[in-house]
Amino acid sequence: MPGAEWVRTWMQLIEITWSAPMVIGYRSGLMLMGGWPPSARDRREYTRMWREKAEAFGQAYVVALTTSPQDAAGMAARVVGPVHRQVVANRRRLSRR
Repeated sequence: MPGAEWVRTWMQLIEITWSAPMVIGYRSGLMLMGGWPPSARDRREYTRMWREKAEAFGQAYVVALTTSPQDAAGMAARVVGPVHRQVVANRRRLSRR
């Protein structure tokens, strides 16, 4: 079926679009209410936040370089899938704090 390989990727993008602002809100609230100097728990969260971004961009870069241009759906799935898992996991974890 034409376009079927894109359905899962689009659904993941929709969930990222819904979850990412929640994660940003949780982390922004943490920064605003955390005080100075940040606690060890807050410092771990800040470090995790930056490390996740660097890993995601690095992974997307490698996927883009190593995937054939004819396999656009596969490339999108390999980039969006890990980002989706991380964003949803962060939303769940931070909502319990």
